[in-house]
Amino acid sequence: MMFNLAVIVLCANGYLGYTPFRLTDCTSSPNRVVTVSGRLLDHPVRIPGHVRAPTTVVIHRPVKSGIRLDVTVEKFIFIDYFALPCVSRVGSCSYDACELLGRFNNKCPGQLRDSSFPCTCPFRDGEYSLQAFPFSVPNVRGPWSFLAYGDFRVTGRLVNITSGEEVNCYRVEFTVQSAAISPPWSLWGW
Repeated sequence: MMFNLAVIVLCANGYLGYTPFRLTDCTSSPNRVVTVSGRLLDHPVRIPGHVRAPTTVVIHRPVKSGIRLDVTVEKFIFIDYFALPCVSRVGSCSYDACELLGRFNNKCPGQLRDSSFPCTCPFRDGEYSLQAFPFSVPNVRGPWSFLAYGDFRVTGRLVNITSGEEVNCYRVEFTVQSAAISPPWSLWGW
C-alpha cells in the first residue's frame, strides 16, 4: 500500500507542477557579457498555448561574434533531474550564438521587434526590455512527445570561443503541462 502511494505521489509530481518558475544567475566570471532579469506570467507553461515572459537584458559590452551557447536541458524523472540528449539540434546542445540567431535573417519576431529587442548579431551594449507579449507554444506530436511535459531545469552558458572562458550562466526552472489536462483538484471539486 505504501509503495503504491509513493508511486502515485512521484508520478503526480510532474503532473501537479510543483516546480515554481525560477531564473537563477549562475555566472561566476567577473567578465560577464549580459545580466538578465525576468519572470514567467503563464506558469505552468501549457502545450499548446502561449507564454508571456517580460524580461530585461543588460548587455555590458558589444557582442559581434565568437560566443558559444551551451544548453543543458534536464527533466525531472521520479527522483532527480536527468539531462536530455541533443537530438536534431534540440535538447542539451551547443550552438554558435550568432549563427543560431542568424536564423531570423534580420527579421525579428514581432514581439521582439515591437519591444526594440535585438535578435541578431552584432549586439550593442545597453539595456533592452521585452514586453509581456504572448509567444505561441505549439502542440508537440510524435513518439517522443511525452518528453515535452513535466518539470524542467535548463541551464544556458555563454562561452568565449577564443579563450574558453564562461562569460555567463543562467538557469531557469519551470513546469510544462498539457493544455488538455485540467488540474487534478478540479476532479474533487476543490
